[in-house]
Amino acid sequence: MALTLHPLGIALAAVFVASMACLFFWMFRVPRQVPHEVAAVRHSVAALQRILVPVSGKVASGRAVELACRLGAAQKAEIVLAYVLEVPFTLSLDTSLPQEEARGRQALDVARLIVEQHGLPVRSKIMPHRYAWGGILHLAKEEQADAIIMGIGAGRPGLSEGLGRTCQEIVQRAPCEVIIDRVPGRL
Repeated sequence: MALTLHPLGIALAAVFVASMACLFFWMFRVPRQVPHEVAAVRHSVAALQRILVPVSGKVASGRAVELACRLGAAQKAEIVLAYVLEVPFTLSLDTSLPQEEARGRQALDVARLIVEQHGLPVRSKIMPHRYAWGGILHLAKEEQADAIIMGIGAGRPGLSEGLGRTCQEIVQRAPCEVIIDRVPGRL
């Protein structure tokens, strides 16, 4: 009985040997050593599971929502959108402010659309508080946020370090990471 080699059989054998060689190379390849500091940084960003984004309806606020979505995309982080109604001390905290509430709902709707474009889980809240920074900090604790991402405009000349009181208070008091995106003056 003579052994005949068929070209199709030879081709299949060659493909099998090549695929097995690639598989063994991939399986036994030792990954490049990564310094501990690099691994820790990558892990800390990957740990962002709940991101709080205060919104105002301005361009800077929309950019902050987009930034939060991009930072949370890999781990499918939940984005919590917040609009803080600053209630004057002359009024009760439960006083209805229909115009301000409508403005807040509109800002939250736009922000929600941005998050939905990324396919991430999203929740939104309107919260009355005496100070915007106080409401944001209260929500960060209540929601157990891993990060607060805020967008700010270019600022007015003479403002210390370009940050307003809200940003300064949040940076100093936040129970979590704070990321501030400053929009250039030309936008």
